[in-house]
Amino acid sequence: MKMFSLYLSFSLFGLFNILNLNQSFSQTTITIGAQTTQSGTSGASPYNYAWESRRVQFVYTKAEIDAAGGFAGAISAIAWDVSEINSGSLLNYTIRLAHTTATDASSHNAASLTTVKNAHTLTAGSTGWRTIAFDSNFNWNGTDNLLVDVCWGVNSGYGYNGQVYMYNNVANQTISVYSTSANQCGTSTSTTRNYKPRVQLTIGATCNAPIATITKTCATDFASYSLAVNVTDLGDATGVDITDGTTTYETNVGLGTYTISGLTTGKTIYVQDNADVACKYSEAFAICNICTDAPSLPTDECADAPLIDLTQPFAGSTSCSYTASAGSPSGCGTIENDSWMTFIAASSDVEIEFQVGTCSSGYGIQLVVFSGSCGSLSELAGSCVNPASDGYNSGTTSSWIFSGLTIGNTYYIRIDGYAGDLCDYWFTPISGVVITPANDLCADAMTLACGGSDIASNILATATDAPTACSGGGTTSKGVWYTFTGTGQEVIISTDNAGTNFDTDINIFSGSCGSLSCIGGDTDSGTGTTSSYTFTATNAVTYFIYVDGNGATEGQFEISLTCTGCNANAGSWN
Repeated sequence: MKMFSLYLSFSLFGLFNILNLNQSFSQTTITIGAQTTQSGTSGASPYNYAWESRRVQFVYTKAEIDAAGGFAGAISAIAWDVSEINSGSLLNYTIRLAHTTATDASSHNAASLTTVKNAHTLTAGSTGWRTIAFDSNFNWNGTDNLLVDVCWGVNSGYGYNGQVYMYNNVANQTISVYSTSANQCGTSTSTTRNYKPRVQLTIGATCNAPIATITKTCATDFASYSLAVNVTDLGDATGVDITDGTTTYETNVGLGTYTISGLTTGKTIYVQDNADVACKYSEAFAICNICTDAPSLPTDECADAPLIDLTQPFAGSTSCSYTASAGSPSGCGTIENDSWMTFIAASSDVEIEFQVGTCSSGYGIQLVVFSGSCGSLSELAGSCVNPASDGYNSGTTSSWIFSGLTIGNTYYIRIDGYAGDLCDYWFTPISGVVITPANDLCADAMTLACGGSDIASNILATATDAPTACSGGGTTSKGVWYTFTGTGQEVIISTDNAGTNFDTDINIFSGSCGSLSCIGGDTDSGTGTTSSYTFTATNAVTYFIYVDGNGATEGQFEISLTCTGCNANAGSWN
C-alpha cells in the first residue's frame, strides 16, 4: 500500500510538472500591479494628453513577472488600465522594450531598445484595459528585468486628461521628459516620480522567426519607392507570407528576393510564417523624403560639401532647413537658404541638366560655381543662373553650361532658393563632371558593342587592378576596364574622339580576369596624344581593354569600338 501511494504521489507530481511545462509554453496574459492610484491629469504615464510630446520609462522586474505567472517567451502585446480617456489622439506613439539589470527608473536607461510597436496614432479609446498588439514580438529571456520605453508626439493639441491606474508608491518608479513643440523620442528622460503603470503582458512560446533584409529604393522624383525583400532564413516556417497587414504581396514563398513597387505611403512590412502569423519579422518604412533619402545631400556650409554622387540623378531641396552660410561670397543674388556641393572637372566645359520642381513661392532657385577653396572662393565667370535673369523658375527644365575650368580641379556649387523660395530640384550631369568609375576593376568591366562608345575619366580611378602593359601600351597607371566579344571582324579601338582631352594609353587582352594574354597596346597612334589599335577579333573570344593615362596624366576620354569587314555570325547566301 505504501508502495502504491508512493507511486501515485510520484506520478501525480510528474503529471503536475508536465502540465506546468505545457502551460509555460502556451500563450497567456499576466497582470502586474493593482489599482492603487491614478496617474494624474498631467502626471508621467504611458497614456496622457497633457503634453504634446512625452517619453516615459519604467521597469518591471523578473520577480514581478514571475509572481504574475510569466515565463521566458515572446511578448506580443501590452495593455494599460485606463481610468480616464484622453481628449485627443497620441501621434507617433511608439513602444520599445529592452532587457535590463536596473530594478527601477532612478536615471535614464540607455539599454539597447527594440521597437515592438512602430510609430502610429493611438486614439483615445475607452476606459478599461487598452491592449496594444506589437508589430514585432519581444523575446524576454526570463532572467533580466524588463525595461518599457514609451514615447509620442508632437500632438496637435493638449488637455489635462488621460489617466491610467498606477501601483508601487516607491521613489523612482517612472522617469520622463516632455515638450510642447519637439518630439522627445530621442531625448533622455530626467524627471522621476513614485508609482509605475499597472500593466498586462501577453506572453507566448518563442519561435524561430523568419529572417529578411529589406532594401528601400526611392524613385528619381522621390514620389514613390520600392522594397526588395530578401528572405534569407525561413526559421520554423516551410513558407512565408510578405504583407503589410492589409495587402499580401507574396504567399507561402521560400528563400529569395521579392520586389514591392510603387509604394506611396508609409508601410510596415511583415515576413511571417504562413502557418503561424505571430512568428514574424517586421520593418517599418516611411515615404521618401528628399531631405533625408537623397544620396550625398548638399550641406549647409561650404567646408562640409560632399562630392556629387551619380548613383542616381542628383536630387536635393532648398527646404531642408538650410540657413544663409557664414562668409558666403557675394554675387549671383542675395543668400537666404543656400547649400553646397562639389565636383571635379573632367573637362574645361561642363554641362548639367537640371529640373526645378514646384516651389513654395513660385520663384525658383539660383545657382553659381566657385573655384578655389572655402574661405577663398572666386565666382566662375558665366556660371550664375537665377530666375530674374535666366527664367529658371518653378517647374523649369533646362541645361546649365559653363566654361573655363581646369581639368582635375575641385569646384563648388552653391544652390539657393531665390528670395528664400523652397524648391525641390534634380541635377543630371551631361558632360565634364568626374564620377567614381564603376569599371575600376577587371571583374566590373563595362561592355562595349560594335559601333558603341563611352565617355569616362580616370581622375577618380585607381591602379588597384592595373595590368602589366602590352607591347606598345606604355606603362599602366590608374585606369578603367572595358570588354567585348569578337565576331571575326576587324576592330578599331580608339580614344581619338571629340570627348578625349588628355594623353591616353590603351591595352587589349584576351582570356579572363586573373589570366589575361596580351593582344597589343598603343599610346599615340591617334590624333595628337590619343590612342588607337586595330586587329581582327576572333569569333566568340572575350577581350578586355584597359584605358589609362600616359604616365601619371589624367582627364576625360571617349573610347569607341568600330567593327569593319564580314561578321562571322552573319550567316550565308543561299
